[in-house]
Amino acid sequence: MTTTETPRDTHTLLQLMPGVLAYKDELNALNKQWIRTTLTGKINSNRVAATLIDFMEGTQSKFLILQDKLIAALAEENSKKTALAMAGMSQVAIDILKRNLFERTADVGFLATDDDIVEFLRLPEPDADGVRRMEARLRAYRDKYTVYDEIVILDTEGRIRAHLDKTADVRRSADPLLAEALSRDGYLETFRPSDIRPGKGAALLYSHRILRPDTGEALGVLCLSFDFTGEMAGIATNLLRDLKAVLCILDDRGKVISTSDPGRIPPGATLPMALDRQFALANIRGRQYLAKTARTNGYQGFVGLPWFGHILFPVDTAFGDNDDSGPGERAGPDNGQDAGFLSGALKEIDDDADDILSDLGLVVLNGEVMAAKQIVNADPVIRQEANALPPVLGAIHQVGEKIRGVFAESILSLQETVRSSRLDDARFLASLAIDIMDRNLYERANDCRWWALNSTFRRTLAAAGRPTEEDRRRLHDILAYINALYTVYSTLILYDAHGTVVAVSDPEASGLVGRELPGCYVKDCLRLRDPQQYCVSDFDACGEYAGKDGMTRHTYIYNAAVLHPDESGTAVGGIAIVFDSQPQFRAMLEDALPRDEDGNVSDGCSAFFVDRDRRIISSTDEAWKVGETLTLGDFRLELENGEQRSDIVTVDGVRRIVGCAMSSGYREYKRDGIYANDVAAVVVIDV
Repeated sequence: MTTTETPRDTHTLLQLMPGVLAYKDELNALNKQWIRTTLTGKINSNRVAATLIDFMEGTQSKFLILQDKLIAALAEENSKKTALAMAGMSQVAIDILKRNLFERTADVGFLATDDDIVEFLRLPEPDADGVRRMEARLRAYRDKYTVYDEIVILDTEGRIRAHLDKTADVRRSADPLLAEALSRDGYLETFRPSDIRPGKGAALLYSHRILRPDTGEALGVLCLSFDFTGEMAGIATNLLRDLKAVLCILDDRGKVISTSDPGRIPPGATLPMALDRQFALANIRGRQYLAKTARTNGYQGFVGLPWFGHILFPVDTAFGDNDDSGPGERAGPDNGQDAGFLSGALKEIDDDADDILSDLGLVVLNGEVMAAKQIVNADPVIRQEANALPPVLGAIHQVGEKIRGVFAESILSLQETVRSSRLDDARFLASLAIDIMDRNLYERANDCRWWALNSTFRRTLAAAGRPTEEDRRRLHDILAYINALYTVYSTLILYDAHGTVVAVSDPEASGLVGRELPGCYVKDCLRLRDPQQYCVSDFDACGEYAGKDGMTRHTYIYNAAVLHPDESGTAVGGIAIVFDSQPQFRAMLEDALPRDEDGNVSDGCSAFFVDRDRRIISSTDEAWKVGETLTLGDFRLELENGEQRSDIVTVDGVRRIVGCAMSSGYREYKRDGIYANDVAAVVVIDV
């Protein structure tokens, strides 16, 4: 059974916060001791010090009010910290996934126009050799785009003409997606069981009709099956790390379509969503969780299927394991510099407690003076009460000091918790930025290698003599079509075995045609002999990425060799895909910056991509330009691949939180030995 509610009052939240409850219990015990001591004073010294005792009772009342404020503020700060963490994880989970799936929509659209696939389907009944050749081509595609676990080609009758997963004996499909894909111009995204993927449960399929380019006749449908399970396992591992939380993806009915812990939250379960609120309390299978759900922000207009990110924190660890440690376990001494981490309410409470304790000290001092005067009083009863007063005053003062100590300790502990939390946030945001970059550039490495296998490119560049004008137009049309689908590139360049540009995708870059490309990457590319290999330029300013003003700009250019169609391992040219680094990298960084409740980037925040020499690749701060060296006080950037670090440093007299994460690649990208390029993401937040 699953139920949910939104915790609305401090009492409800307090029951989930063992550290805050421990402070409350200690304060309650001290208040009882104060009451007993004051009562002793009333009994033994009321005639001598009635006014003083009344003041001490009044002081205790002030402390009680302040205590309630302190506990409420501690609960609010802990709640806010957990809510921010949950909101961040649920949002990142769904947005990272949607970024990936956006790329799939372009893949299926482009692959459905592949000349070899079109020709394969035009054959009425291909022989076994023809099927083997086609499946080898599909395998070459999947070897680059490893996010797919199956690729299927169907004809208009639903017969499966070629596919890769030979563990599945599929020959024909009756899935309605066939008719739907054939009737639409663009891609079709489906997630449900399909006879195209028998025995696999719900399959995430991207389908697109295949047309004859000369007549527009429908020949069949291409289906790409996305490795949804593997992708979500990677996302969960990166986000959760050592947390005991459960990360889920929900559909629009709250049904679990992915879970990081099937034992606790099984696939197919229906969970109540926690949208438009900090978090909700959910009772799931007899265990309580804090729950938070996030809608996707989409990516470049793509939203896809109505899915949601959903995070569940067990209540017994949500506020306990990583929050204030409770009395007697203070995180560390206060150096006076971390007051910037306190909220306004806690600062006010801290100041008021000092004022009350100062007043109490004066009262105790005046009481001691008064008692000293009355000790010599002629009335023996007065003398007796005067002698009894100093111990009461001393006990009250000790209780007040202990209460103030608990106030100070709890605030310092929370201060350290907030400090630690903000350092963790900076680390998390930096790791998010570099993960987005690695995932994005993984696609670029795949794109260049696949497009280099285009049969028209290979035949044209392998032909004797220079390409004709008709050849050039055809090459341009193909490049332009690709570039229209894959908008992260400023231009695509096809060059021959001498490095001379034969065609470009962007008419504004047509001045490059007929010119020899100067970059060292051209020679590196033309030495490649394997279609799995690629090379990347250094991040330098180059004419291939000139702005409208003609000024060169910095970027990466991904290259793959175009190999001879008949002579294995012979490069007849190359394709250079020029990444539109300026807006793309900045968008990645901005997506990783902390935001306020209105969704705007928080003031005093900036982010950077830098290489190991601190040379800036991209910056959200206009004061820092690409190519400059980033300086951040004494913050160290010497990190191993995949390592993260955060610290508080002073830069230009201002204390700042700096989080940094070094790239570690994605899937096989930067991990298979083909390409190495260490980049760090740096997030800077004003204290």
